[in-house]
Amino acid sequence: MINGAIGLTIPIYAVFLGASPSILGIIGATGGTIYAFMPIISGFLSDKFGRKIFISLSTILYSISCILYLLTADPYTLILIKALEWVAISLFWPSLEALLVEASGLPIEDALKKFNFSWGIAMIIGPMIGGSLISALSIKAPFLLSSVLSLLIFLITFRVNEPYERKSLRPRDGIFRPGGGPSPLFLAATLSTFLLSFAAGIIFNIFPAHALNLGIPAYKIGVIMLFLGFSRISAFLGAYWLKNRIGEANMFLFGSTLMALALAFTTMGSTVIFFSGSLSIFGFSIGLLYASSIARILKSGRGIEGRAAGLFECLLGLGYLVGSLSGGFAAELSSETPYILASLLASSVSIFHALIKIRGPFTRGFE
Repeated sequence: MINGAIGLTIPIYAVFLGASPSILGIIGATGGTIYAFMPIISGFLSDKFGRKIFISLSTILYSISCILYLLTADPYTLILIKALEWVAISLFWPSLEALLVEASGLPIEDALKKFNFSWGIAMIIGPMIGGSLISALSIKAPFLLSSVLSLLIFLITFRVNEPYERKSLRPRDGIFRPGGGPSPLFLAATLSTFLLSFAAGIIFNIFPAHALNLGIPAYKIGVIMLFLGFSRISAFLGAYWLKNRIGEANMFLFGSTLMALALAFTTMGSTVIFFSGSLSIFGFSIGLLYASSIARILKSGRGIEGRAAGLFECLLGLGYLVGSLSGGFAAELSSETPYILASLLASSVSIFHALIKIRGPFTRGFE
């Protein structure tokens, strides 16, 4: 919830401080730069030293970053604060995901369904609260609330008991096929993870300012993101049911194709209703790709859940970095160019998924 509120607020706050579209992209790309390498480091360290210490440290750092956002008046300073914020996030997610797998005692997809649903609900509430606070109080109100909530989470973390022995009750599928070379499903998951985060970098960093320039008020931007979040939640709830019926490979193909269409529709919009529809489709596609990708990568963890989760999060960071940066500079050409760029990438990924399904020898073992 906290990250959702801050994620909506920062682009709007940056525009309020006079940031250009390229600066918006750099701010977003800063988080992606940190997240492109640090999660796998924190995942490795959490495998060695435990999860709780890194979760606690992350909440303290996030609270500090929110206070710094509250105090700054320079758009360029936002770049440095964004780096600190994403250091905190890099410490948090790999440890939390690994702890979830270790402590739940459930099959991986059952545990992830509940996990995805819970954070998805929080990300629905976050943008709505952020947009409402901006409209009702001030542009800085979300930062104050998020700082306080981060400190509360820090206090709650001390009451969590971490499993002494890290055991996994789920089977490991592995990254490599018996015949050598990466598993096609693992390749599909890594590519899809990059795609969904690339597109998310554009939507979450560029779209709020784009909508604001079209005359859409902040609270209505929050409503649009609310529709995106609900669609993502519905995908989380149904993703593994759908996978059992159409196959894991087809999930990657369907999700990337749906994303390409949603982004193409977004280029045509200018109203709240139109954007709510196109980004609802986009949210559903992200949910399908996210749920399928994280399950596949964690299944390949081989007893090192922290590192597997760190790899997944690094892929998210790399895509977010490239998407935010290229989206910001593309927006200098026209307001529609970032969405065209993301749609073309999604279309290319869809073609790749289709081709590796058609080429029999390469895809043996895909289903």
